[in-house]
Amino acid sequence: MNSKRINGVALEMIMRDVLDGMQGFTTEVCSGSEAGRMEILAIEEAENSLPENATVIPFPGIARK
Repeated sequence: MNSKRINGVALEMIMRDVLDGMQGFTTEVCSGSEAGRMEILAIEEAENSLPENATVIPFPGIARK
């Protein structure tokens, strides 16, 4: 089979079908979810091992006097 491209309306229809399938799958899987009953068990400060610093790069343009 020669290498053929799918483009235009055919590609759009394939992508819409894939997205519809993904939406149906996630809706079906999440239908029994109890996200509204989640409970926060602990709040901890994030570990930040890197120092917070930045390098300022001057924007090229008209020189200020």
